[in-house]
Amino acid sequence: MFNEDEDWNDEEEGQVLSKPALSNTKKASSGINVPLNDASVDLAVFCLSLMGTNLADFLAEANRVLKKRGVLKIAEVASRFDNVRNFITALSSLGFKMVSKDTENSHFYSFEFAKTGKAPENLKKVGLQLKPCVYKKR
Repeated sequence: MFNEDEDWNDEEEGQVLSKPALSNTKKASSGINVPLNDASVDLAVFCLSLMGTNLADFLAEANRVLKKRGVLKIAEVASRFDNVRNFITALSSLGFKMVSKDTENSHFYSFEFAKTGKAPENLKKVGLQLKPCVYKKR
């Protein structure tokens, strides 16, 4: 987030990773083995993108590339959550501490976490899952 009075350095560069790469400004990535070095980014964002059954793998990879105290932001469809507390606990076991959450919106939840440590080797013990998205017929 930037305030209007903050200076923006045009030389600072970010990486946008998506599957498939949609333009020359994005790099193709599965989300599990992203082409970035360990502890190389300050911010990782998952916006309506935790759709795979291997959520813990995606988030462990975010942990790998985030610097210590790096920020993880997640925005997901509210109906995918059975229990928000269990989700936060699972993220804690992946090396993240919740900074803030917004679960007031009836359609979308958003979370901010800070990296506190490394993700465990055995991700199956994390038990992280979200319900599938349900689409309404129109």
